[in-house]
Amino acid sequence: MSVVTRSPMTIAEHFIPEPFFDYLFIQKGKVHCVVDEAEGKFVLPRQSLRTLHTRPVELSFSTPLVLFGARFALGFAESFSGEIQANCFLKQDWVKRDANDLESFASQVTEYVRAQRSPKSPYPMLLPNFEESDWLVNFSTRHKRRLYQAAFGLSRKELQNIRNVHVFLEQACDFSSRNPRIIEHVTPDVFYDQPHLNHSFKKMTGLAPVEYFQNSSILQDNLMSASYNEVLPAVNKIGV
Repeated sequence: MSVVTRSPMTIAEHFIPEPFFDYLFIQKGKVHCVVDEAEGKFVLPRQSLRTLHTRPVELSFSTPLVLFGARFALGFAESFSGEIQANCFLKQDWVKRDANDLESFASQVTEYVRAQRSPKSPYPMLLPNFEESDWLVNFSTRHKRRLYQAAFGLSRKELQNIRNVHVFLEQACDFSSRNPRIIEHVTPDVFYDQPHLNHSFKKMTGLAPVEYFQNSSILQDNLMSASYNEVLPAVNKIGV
């Protein structure tokens, strides 16, 4: 992804939690991040793995910026050889050679992931529909909690809370600022009613649903578009 402006400028980003892992390779420029106000602002490593987050992240970058990104589904974590911690950007070094285009970046990331695969359990823990695999049925709640924590860095409940928000976001919602009619898009199996949706959404993202749709995020919007269309890894070029 290339972000270029006529003159240098700083762009702020509001990243919400997602049920995906992102590998970020910053080829040109810097990205600053605030995960926790107590920790303050820090500069993202040139290469990092964004793990699952349970709270929003504030990012900012100055133009010009050239960044490559690869997005991984939850199953990636079950065979990731390193330790997974939630709410962080893990410094990595997957891209060893020059990556001046998407093809080079994608091939190196794919090569590294395949070479480092080390399954943490005999079978996948989660099915494609987000249901728990049958082989876990005889394990105690406590033991399953440890398995989820070791694989994803989060509990099953925390994963489900993130997923619930994105069940709502994956819909083709076209809200008017005057009459958003969000109630038409509330899924009864996930949220009891609109107040339940509003509370859960704001707790997870830091924004009300209408506020979220009125905001834009160059980095996350491109990664999210790729995930919803199952195009992976993803890179886009944007001119501002």
